[in-house]
Parts: sequence; structure tokens; C-alpha cells
Amino acid sequence: MDCPYCKGTMQKGIISGDGRQAVRWQGDGDKTNFLDRMFGSGKLTAAKPFAVALFGIEAYYCAKCRKMIFDTDIQP
Repeated sequence: MDCPYCKGTMQKGIISGDGRQAVRWQGDGDKTNFLDRMFGSGKLTAAKPFAVALFGIEAYYCAKCRKMIFDTDIQP
């Protein structure tokens, strides 16, 4: 996918969290081990902890302009 802001290439991956640790980004095919998580690799600074809830969201990330895009819908 091309970034709509800078026209660069966006990397497909997953935003995930479980409410106990930081919300993280992991690109498709990337490996994250215990030390990566311990030292904050992939941590999303915009995410704030709220409650214990496991989730995963498919998203695209542009490293150049630091933007993420994901599809969503809000149920009434």
C-alpha cells in the first residue's frame, strides 16, 4: 500500500495488546522476542492502557511519516 501522505511504501502488520503491557506494532514476518518487548521494541507511544482486553488489528505503517492506517467500523 502507498502512503497517502508521502506516497512512500507502507508495511503491513498487526497492532496488538492485552491490557497488561504496551500496545505494540509488529510487521508481517517480523520476529519479536522477550528482550525486544522488555526494551520497548514496537511500542506505540500514542496508545494508552485502558483495561485488560486482548486485541489485534491489521494495519499499515509508514516509517517515513510515522502514520498508520487501518480499516474500522463503529457499531451503533
